[in-house]
Amino acid sequence: MWGFIYFALFAFFVELVPYLPSYGGYVRSLVGVVVTVLVGRQAIIFLNCYLEKQKLAEQMPDAQRREELSYDTALTRLAKNVCPGCERPVDLKNPEIDFCLHCGIGLFDHCRACNTRKSGFAKFCCACGAAGGQIKPQPGIDTGVGHPANSLGGLATSQ
Repeated sequence: MWGFIYFALFAFFVELVPYLPSYGGYVRSLVGVVVTVLVGRQAIIFLNCYLEKQKLAEQMPDAQRREELSYDTALTRLAKNVCPGCERPVDLKNPEIDFCLHCGIGLFDHCRACNTRKSGFAKFCCACGAAGGQIKPQPGIDTGVGHPANSLGGLATSQ
């Protein structure tokens, strides 16, 4: 079916239009404008749907967002210095930042065995090799659903 559609479009615009009277150029221009408007509208609709999906994802708790992210996707995004949760740029070299300032997802945690700061998405500690999938509770920080990073835009405060 698509082959016929492509053939019909090719036959009309390449073969037939040059033989039309002087308004042949207007036909091409009009079709170009219509196609541009339709494609642009679909692109805007798609981007709006994507933004709504991102906003809903940012409202979910940290643990639930981690479950939905694949390990490889998270590591790829971290390698590009963007947050795996919201895909916004973050400064991963700053030792003060453990959570994304935009969405509050935990980027770094501490190893349970040696207390070394490590990536929150790493399956093993790079210092001692211990397995660690859970965040070690830090003093003054609740890692549950009501995480301060989720409610204050990533600014965790000690109490």
